[in-house]
Amino acid sequence: MKVVISDDGRFARFRLAPLEALLALKRNLEVPVDRITSAGAMPRADVSFGPIIRAPGTYVPGLVRFGSYGRKPNRHFWAVFRQDPVLVVDCENWDYARLVVGVKDAAHSAGALHLAMS
Repeated sequence: MKVVISDDGRFARFRLAPLEALLALKRNLEVPVDRITSAGAMPRADVSFGPIIRAPGTYVPGLVRFGSYGRKPNRHFWAVFRQDPVLVVDCENWDYARLVVGVKDAAHSAGALHLAMS
């Protein structure tokens, strides 16, 4: 997955690779930066599993977790293979309350989101 901040700093775009999109049944997410309340890198084991209801998505214990889980207002989006740490983004008044995504450098992506938020 790739995280891109728009040139004007108004949106954070989460772009899934083709295999990730297939597993998540979603290609991209575009989050208004003003809806992001926090972003950080966390060890995958420390992130709460969240809602169990998966609709739609793919889950293989210990291997992959992709897709939408739960219902509003506690809906989560996961796009994680075995990455560690993962990027955790909490949102307010948006489609998802939390995004948990595997990226190459979670700390760098979290820093970029913090810069966009300020």
